[in-house]
Amino acid sequence: MRLGFVGFGEAASAIAAGLAEEGLRELYAYDVVCGPALMERAACCGVHLVTSLAELAAQADLLLSLVTAKVALTVAREIAPHLRVGTLYADLNSCAPRIKAEIGQVIAQLAPGASYASVAVMSAVPPLRHRVPLVADGPGARRLREVLEPYGMNIEVLKGPLGAAATLKMCRSIVLKGLEALFLEALLAAEQEGLTEQVLTSLNASFPNKPLGDLGVYLLDRHRLHAQRRADEMQEAAATLVSLEIDPLVSEGAAQRLRWSAERLTRLAAPSEAETEVGGGGTQDGGYRTLLRQLSNA
Repeated sequence: MRLGFVGFGEAASAIAAGLAEEGLRELYAYDVVCGPALMERAACCGVHLVTSLAELAAQADLLLSLVTAKVALTVAREIAPHLRVGTLYADLNSCAPRIKAEIGQVIAQLAPGASYASVAVMSAVPPLRHRVPLVADGPGARRLREVLEPYGMNIEVLKGPLGAAATLKMCRSIVLKGLEALFLEALLAAEQEGLTEQVLTSLNASFPNKPLGDLGVYLLDRHRLHAQRRADEMQEAAATLVSLEIDPLVSEGAAQRLRWSAERLTRLAAPSEAETEVGGGGTQDGGYRTLLRQLSNA
C-alpha cells in the first residue's frame, strides 16, 4: 500500500513515524510549506516529499488529509480531479459536520471512482502517534479500518450520516477547548495580580483526585503551540451547534478568546518559527506564566 499525507505538520509526521516503525515503507507527502524543518521531519520517517497535489494523487492509494479546517474543503477540490479510480481519500481535519459532508460531495462529483472517509481525531496525536483514537464514517470508513488496522491504527467505524464522527468530535471540543479558553482567561487575570500559582493550587484542592489546575497547565502548554488551530476548531464547534439549532453562547465566546490569543501569539512569533502555527516551544517549568505575560503585553 502506498499512503500519502496531504499536509505534513506535527500530526501527520507523528502518524507517519509510527507507521514507518510498523513496517509501512511507501509513504509520500505534500505540504504547501516546504522548508528545512519539514524536510527534516520527512527524512526522519522515510517519507518521500512530492511537489504537487497531482503528483501525490498519482503516487498514493490512500490519502490522509491533515491540513487545517479552514482549507480542508479547498484542498479537497484541488486534489479531487487528480484522484485515481480506487483511491481512498480520508479527511482527518477538525471540520464541522457540514464541511465533512461537502468534502464527500466534492469527491463523489469530481472523483467518482474514488471513495471517501470522514474521520475525527479524538486525542492529541504526538503522544500516541499512529495509535491515536480515530472515529470514521462515510462510504470508505470500513475500508480505511481494514487497510490501516494491521499497522496498529485505532479506528472505530461509526454508523450514522456522513459527518457523524465530526459531530462527536465537535461536542468533545466544546468541552476541552472551552476549558482551555476558561483557563486562559482566568489565569490572565490571576497573573496580572500575581496569583497564578495560588489559583492553580486552589483548583487542585477542589479536585484532589483529578487535579484541575494541572489540567489547566497542560491545556495552556498545548495552546501555545496550536492556538490558531484551536481557535479554528472551536469556531467549527460553534458552527456545529448552529446547524443543530442550538445557540453557541458559550462556544462562540470561547472561540473569540482563543482567536484573541492566537492573533497575539502570531505577532510575537519570530521569522525562524514560521513553520509552526504560532511559534515558540513548550511551556514547561512555569513557561505558561511567560505565555500569560506575553499575551497581556502584546
